[in-house]
Amino acid sequence: MKSIIILALALTFTTRSSLKAQTGVPDTLAYLQTIVQNKAQYIGQPFSKLMDSLHIQIKLFFPVAELPYDRFKETSTSFSFFFTATVDDLYLSYPMLEVIWQTPGDAAQSRLLRKQYRSMGWNTVIANHYSARVIADIYISD
Repeated sequence: MKSIIILALALTFTTRSSLKAQTGVPDTLAYLQTIVQNKAQYIGQPFSKLMDSLHIQIKLFFPVAELPYDRFKETSTSFSFFFTATVDDLYLSYPMLEVIWQTPGDAAQSRLLRKQYRSMGWNTVIANHYSARVIADIYISD
């Protein structure tokens, strides 16, 4: 009888753990809003601190070069938490977390990584590319 109870408890715990791992956060927008509300703990810190604290996985990134006089400076990057297979599904990548960099990065390098790993999405190479960049601001892009 004890073994049946122990087995039932183990299955319950395993099922709850795997369900939690599969679902991530129940509401992506609400979760991203809490990050923006607490952005003071990330501003002035390397992006790796934010990456390590995320409870959902980054799936895609979109480098942004907003300086009209220098399109090779990546001033910010949008991070999506849904992988879109086609351009027609791009609307599903919202909401996105936009990170403004303290010092603009090399937009050409970021675009090259995006093109090179387009079919794979976010990976270790891309994470390493962004990890040392310092965050100036964070907001949700709409």
